[in-house]
Amino acid sequence: MFFETHQLPVPAADLRKRLEPLVRKTQAFKKRIAHKGIWVEPKLLAEIEYRAKSAEGKVRHPFFRGLREDL
Repeated sequence: MFFETHQLPVPAADLRKRLEPLVRKTQAFKKRIAHKGIWVEPKLLAEIEYRAKSAEGKVRHPFFRGLREDL
């Protein structure tokens, strides 16, 4: 089961192959997020499940369920 093993629903190499062409140097958001990371163009839609939200509205304990292909 996904939640017990924390395995990605798709192999990491496949996900990286989809994301690499979308890499960009800056964030795509008007409101800047104070987070270091690798930014990509917002072209893919991921399904994320979470256990709760904080008082500030941030998701807690998020799990990547997979990329959506239906849109």
